[in-house]
Amino acid sequence: MIPPPFEYLTPDSLPETLALLRQYGDEARLMAGGQSLLPMLKLRLIRPRVIIDIGGLRELTDVTEDGDSVRLGALVTERTLERTLEERQPLLSEAAASIGDVHIRNLGTIGGTLSQADPSGDLAPAVLALQATLTVRSAGGSRTIAAHEFFSGPYDTCLAGDEMVTHVDVPDPAGVRGHAYVKLARRAGDYAVVGAAALVSLSPDGACRDCRVALCAVGPTALVCQASGASLRGTGLTDSDLAEAAVLAGRDADPVSDVHASAEYRRQMTPVVAVRALTRARDRARARLDAPPAP
Repeated sequence: MIPPPFEYLTPDSLPETLALLRQYGDEARLMAGGQSLLPMLKLRLIRPRVIIDIGGLRELTDVTEDGDSVRLGALVTERTLERTLEERQPLLSEAAASIGDVHIRNLGTIGGTLSQADPSGDLAPAVLALQATLTVRSAGGSRTIAAHEFFSGPYDTCLAGDEMVTHVDVPDPAGVRGHAYVKLARRAGDYAVVGAAALVSLSPDGACRDCRVALCAVGPTALVCQASGASLRGTGLTDSDLAEAAVLAGRDADPVSDVHASAEYRRQMTPVVAVRALTRARDRARARLDAPPAP
């Protein structure tokens, strides 16, 4: 299909972009990689007056390691996340690697993906489990938003019409940690039918110091399973401990039916996918704990 007509603008700097957002507000849409925007335009799901292409803003493409956190520019691609964060932020790397195919990941960006707020998006549960924060800016200033406060509904965020995401800050989890992102999909590279991110930190004695579980595709937004993670803190992370936590995660699911799966199927598969993610994260954390110290 052919998109509706629109004015196409290519600002050269972030200040120019913010000025355009202030001028056009809700009549404008930002385009980074365009992997979600272009299909929506062709299907006439959106009809913006103006498209502001920010793909040339090189100041938003940096990956900066700053002490105990990593700062990601909004235009860092999913392929860059996959290839450069395997050691420092492996959960984010693994989630990015599950998106589409390499062509999509070479164009899709972390800022665009999170701002799209697709309930089935793979990066959202990872940034939720990692307790990331997002910096958003407008011509009038900037503010910082916790990831769990950013998503407000299907394809909707707390961004005002003149705001855009500029950076995502991801802290390093404490302790000896293990991670996993597991998703159930109809085909490799598809959107998740159910997706689960798990992050486990161990104390020196092998007990669970902290655990976070987040889900996608089973509610109006990606969500953190607070009860599930809390139930594992201080435990030995036995198989039965993980199974009980996965059941709690399933209780947080509020899925809907669509062309990919029924709500009932998603509801039944949520604890299955959650226990797989938890088991993989636990095993990776234990492997790190048991590994000999580096020379």
